[in-house]
Amino acid sequence: MAAKQTAADGGRRPSRRSLKILTVVFTVAAVGSMVLVAADLLVGRPAAGDLFIAFLNSLAAVALLRLSSAGERA
Repeated sequence: MAAKQTAADGGRRPSRRSLKILTVVFTVAAVGSMVLVAADLLVGRPAAGDLFIAFLNSLAAVALLRLSSAGERA
């Protein structure tokens, strides 16, 4: 049985449009998480969890942005 192909070994890559949509989704999620961090600080609750989620969302958005821009250059 043949192994499933991935983008790394010549398989199908995600389209630029889908990468752009995912980039926007994760950017909006990161901004929303930062709003939650600000609200937590105003209320006096610890914001560590929301800050961690904001970091992860922004990291995913940056990775997707770089991936989509690398596809445009190639």
